[in-house]
Amino acid sequence: MQRIVFIAALLCAPLAEARVTFVAPLDGSQAFGPQILEITTDAAGVNRVDFTVNGVLAGVARTPPYRITYDFGTTLDARTITARVWTNGFKSSETASVTTAAMTANDTLDVDLVEVPLRVRAARGVKPSDLRVRENGIEQSVRDVRQERPPAHFAFVVDRSLSMGGGKLDAALRAIRAELRQLRPGDTSSLVFFNHLVGKPVAVAGANATPSGGTSLRDALASVASTQRTYAIVITDGGDRNSVLSDEEALRRISGTKTIVNALVLGDSHARFLDRAAENTGGRVSRASPSSVGTDLRRVLEDINSRYLLVYQSQGTKRGWRTIDIKSSKVDVLSARKGYFAQ
Repeated sequence: MQRIVFIAALLCAPLAEARVTFVAPLDGSQAFGPQILEITTDAAGVNRVDFTVNGVLAGVARTPPYRITYDFGTTLDARTITARVWTNGFKSSETASVTTAAMTANDTLDVDLVEVPLRVRAARGVKPSDLRVRENGIEQSVRDVRQERPPAHFAFVVDRSLSMGGGKLDAALRAIRAELRQLRPGDTSSLVFFNHLVGKPVAVAGANATPSGGTSLRDALASVASTQRTYAIVITDGGDRNSVLSDEEALRRISGTKTIVNALVLGDSHARFLDRAAENTGGRVSRASPSSVGTDLRRVLEDINSRYLLVYQSQGTKRGWRTIDIKSSKVDVLSARKGYFAQ
């Protein structure tokens, strides 16, 4: 008799409820424009997840990750977002809800469109849904991913210090003139020479200089930073001895623009500043030699021409330095801009 009672008790014991947790948006956050709605759950055998906003069906997700995109429009009202996870052949369900905050009279909202050049390895074309972007840890809305590179300005920043003698400067200029053919219709170009002084931008054709003086690399690179789409390509043999700007000042000027920094170093060492500038903006630093600089520059330009451009709507982060984190479970993100300064 005791055994029968024990079995009956087991049969009647309630099952543990599955957990449903919102990843985005978070409870109490503000919702504006297109945003990701996403949950995680430990429920087994999920049939479907229904997302509702203020009781109205917003969309469904059938496979993990359980997320949809929903456009909240241009008003910051409080909204209740609910996710219902259906299991067991739609016989059972668990729900979770979050409530977004309304804008008060003291709130301000800044919405910026941010362009992020990135290198991606993919077996097919990349779609906005393939990529997730977080800015300062906050999920952002990916508007577009473009494979064709838009027109841009190419600023060649060339070291003409005394150490660039022995054929280095001549080889750099030959390489630039030869590889201008990589530029596309709508692109523009300029050349900036620097030693201890920074020259004004000049046309590439016919530009020439004699090696002399010291090195003001940071000042030179900061001088070409632009709010227009710009690829700054530095050719130098290493360090910086004469710049007025500090590393942080120069990085701030560069990182707050649409400038992407690449560099070819004709030597065995270079300033750490170059690595940071390239990393922050989504470029790279490569070693070269007078004999290989033409081939190396060609590879840099081919790489630029094969990049994607991700466009997202920045929301919910403060002015100042904004970190950008791009993840994907569908394609390999090889490199991308790490952040930017918002003024």
